[in-house]
Amino acid sequence: MHGLNHYLIIFFKPVYPAMMEYFGLEKVASITERLTIFYIAYGLSNFVSGFLCRRYSRKLILFFGMGLMSICTVLIAFVPAEMYFLAVVLVFLMGLGGGTYHPAANTLITSCYEGRHGHAIGMLAVGSATGFIAAPFIGQYIGAAWLGFQKLFLFSGLIALVFDFVFLLNVKDHEGFEVAQADLAQNNMTRLPPGKVLIVGIVLICIPVTVREIVGWSFYEITPFWVESGFSAGLKIGLIQAMQYAPGLITQPLTGKLCDRLTPLRMVLITFVMMGVGIALFAVSSPIVLWVALITFGAGATASTVASETYMAGLAHQRDRSMVYGVCLSVGLGLGGALAGTCGWVVDHFGRQNDTGYYLWFLTIGAALVLSTVIYPIVEHLRKPRID
Repeated sequence: MHGLNHYLIIFFKPVYPAMMEYFGLEKVASITERLTIFYIAYGLSNFVSGFLCRRYSRKLILFFGMGLMSICTVLIAFVPAEMYFLAVVLVFLMGLGGGTYHPAANTLITSCYEGRHGHAIGMLAVGSATGFIAAPFIGQYIGAAWLGFQKLFLFSGLIALVFDFVFLLNVKDHEGFEVAQADLAQNNMTRLPPGKVLIVGIVLICIPVTVREIVGWSFYEITPFWVESGFSAGLKIGLIQAMQYAPGLITQPLTGKLCDRLTPLRMVLITFVMMGVGIALFAVSSPIVLWVALITFGAGATASTVASETYMAGLAHQRDRSMVYGVCLSVGLGLGGALAGTCGWVVDHFGRQNDTGYYLWFLTIGAALVLSTVIYPIVEHLRKPRID
């Protein structure tokens, strides 16, 4: 489910130029604004599902969310060229469906592995890596080179819909809302106290998470045009976009284990800095530096997902965990994804075939991500009185 959820978000990025031609769009921003619409809905859905997961079946929330996302993907294949607004509406509904995933799935799996949150999130994250790796290659070699973008939407939506029913029939819900007393005694000392301090901590954590999402999603939005304009040292778009998550097959389960041993905070700081430095290095044209950038960025991006979501799991008791995920991810994914759509405006301003806009974006968001890590020591300072 994790892999398909993220696959449906990015599988059509390599066919952006074909979509622009079909719908008669002239500016890069016209297509990247779709990301803004999607993540406004994605963020709202994360917030709502975070609270619904406290009362209702997480399994059914996952099922209906993926079902809505899959059906809307199928319907986009039939949108006429003169009705781009209808495609935007369907994209919004895709976001509503997809946004149910993280609060439900993260809470469901961490509740099965109390005391080993990093291990649980690390296993779950392998699904996202698989989806993010497969999507660019399928988009390039099956969509752009063979099927065309409309049949690609149809094929992708139907596959996801079929698997959604496989999930419904084979996965059991987990109703362990109460944490064991031994686990409570061990972990109370590392959780934020309830009330205002918890709320302040969650709000602060939203800031670096938001910047992280701007970095990650804008990478998918502008790299098709960056490659098309000849700034990628000959590397193809499928490989470049897949590299954001290819290292995750190793780094994500490894990061999960390291979070359990070294504490999630240390891993968050390390992985966020890696991701920020990696994306900033895209401003250097050398092929060798580009490969260093791809590996550093990909390792940091995949590992930072596990580290940050493991960190969130420890902020509150199990009964409130979906709320923490709902709030943090609704702001991070919703606001971060929406702001990532502005990358198209920057590219349009400096010229689609001019490297200045691309490089300015890479350097700025990379620096912003590294600087945002100062938030975490502040949150730890808020937690310190409880530890003492």
